Amino acid sequence: MENIKEMDPELYEKVMKLYEAMPEPKDLVYYDAPIILFVIGPIKNAVSCALACENIMLAACSLGLGSCYVGFGAMVKGNAEVVQALELEDGERIYGPILLGYPKDDPRKRFMDQHDSCYVEPKIKWI
Repeated sequence: MENIKEMDPELYEKVMKLYEAMPEPKDLVYYDAPIILFVIGPIKNAVSCALACENIMLAACSLGLGSCYVGFGAMVKGNAEVVQALELEDGERIYGPILLGYPKDDPRKRFMDQHDSCYVEPKIKWI
């Protein structure tokens, strides 16, 4: 937060107001998620790692879990203790993190409720 304070004092003030309004425990990045999954892979395999993240999130939804991709959360690599705990090596980066947990409602039901009313039978047109 100190970096933000120096670079953009106005943004810092907004973030601090949001932080003060948050209930305890305060977590601006990971939202108190019970699981934070860090997908780590070689920089040269960025597309494959991003697709792995997407597949993890799709699988989570199919199991009734909620997920959230928090790109901002990858900034933890500035903390030497976290880099050591994650065993992050040169040439690797964090893809994600992905937050996982049980949502208040079932995301599969929410998806179906949102899409049932607009379902249109697909039409195939060969050209």
